[in-house]
Amino acid sequence: MKKLFLLTALAALLTGCNSAFQERVAVNSSPEGADVFVNDQLVGRTPVTVTLDKNGVYELRLAKEGYKDKVVSLASIRQDSFVKFGPLVDMGYYRELSPSPVDAGLQPTFLPEYPGLNAFNDMTSNILKVDQMRKEGKISQQEHSYLIKTITDFYSKK
Repeated sequence: MKKLFLLTALAALLTGCNSAFQERVAVNSSPEGADVFVNDQLVGRTPVTVTLDKNGVYELRLAKEGYKDKVVSLASIRQDSFVKFGPLVDMGYYRELSPSPVDAGLQPTFLPEYPGLNAFNDMTSNILKVDQMRKEGKISQQEHSYLIKTITDFYSKK
């Protein structure tokens, strides 16, 4: 009976220690529904929470049809702790991943890198294109609003 208790206690201790060296990172995108890849492995679709080791560097890629891929680098940074215990430092206990949470605004593929010489006409045609996509049911009302805001912000920046 004593051995069973000790084994259970040891398993609980090891499980608890493992979570101390991992961090849950929330990944969100505008619009929602983007595939999330961590180091080129699909882990879910936004909004999603991923669990990663604190002591590491990761490349998050968000991909959605009709939008340019967004790449975010997650890296561990040191926390400022008053007292640090040697082995815990080596295992990443005093680290956290940054940026956390990840909030990414996706850019539609039809927008150019820079507004052209005929920006007003380009903006108008892009808004009409998005309105047509909404009428055909290809995008939701929420995604329509996001695209209209993105287009107007893009062409109004100086």
